[in-house]
Amino acid sequence: MASTESPKSTCPICDQTDQVKSMQTAYNSGVMRCAPPDLPTRNVRMLTYITACIILVGICVFLIVTLIGGMENRFPPIFQLILAVVTLVSIITALAVSYYAFQRVVRGDNEAAELYPAYDKAMETWQKLQYCSRDDVVFDPATHEVVSNEQLITLRSFAKSQPEHNHGHIQSALVQH
Repeated sequence: MASTESPKSTCPICDQTDQVKSMQTAYNSGVMRCAPPDLPTRNVRMLTYITACIILVGICVFLIVTLIGGMENRFPPIFQLILAVVTLVSIITALAVSYYAFQRVVRGDNEAAELYPAYDKAMETWQKLQYCSRDDVVFDPATHEVVSNEQLITLRSFAKSQPEHNHGHIQSALVQH
């Protein structure tokens, strides 16, 4: 059975290969600083808006059913009209707020999607790196240069430190081909 892991490189510190692992293997074995870059996401809050609208429409519908719904209601017609108008306005407001909330979600998804190419580059860089558990060091096997903890943190949090030129600096510092 063939191994799916690439051939091990020698560690730039100890010049041995027996403790060298891929970043994925090191992370799976519990080395947290070898964690992969986070997938870019955007959290958009919309539940509070929609919940408030649902409650408002629910109260209006409840009042219509209880005050106007019976055959022998004694609710004055002018108040029935006012309650019906308030209910319609509440429903239209709920629809408008829902539309606004969903537009915010779409905008958040688009912002996250703009970061996917940078994420792909960061993952590509991360997958090329290797870890030596003997020396507790991450290194680039192509250049035999040790990657500092700051560079690893920058690689993992690429989305927080956008613009795009910052990520290009990370790439050139980590993988020089």
